[in-house]
Amino acid sequence: MPQIKKQLINIISQADVVADASTLRDDINLSDQGVDSLGMFNIILSIQDHYAIEIPDEDIEDLKTINNLTAYITSKLQ
Repeated sequence: MPQIKKQLINIISQADVVADASTLRDDINLSDQGVDSLGMFNIILSIQDHYAIEIPDEDIEDLKTINNLTAYITSKLQ
């Protein structure tokens, strides 16, 4: 799981949706940390491309924090 979290921070950094992705807190909604809806869309697309997974629209609503995203990706890769 720590490896996925590192990769996720890198993906967020490359999506260029916040000034410094390494300062994001794991347990706080990304929207509360300055990531807008377009930024989340870019993050989701980047995750799908990076991990070659499909994230259905109904799942996106629950993916609000780095911890949520990490757990979701982990479950999809097993």
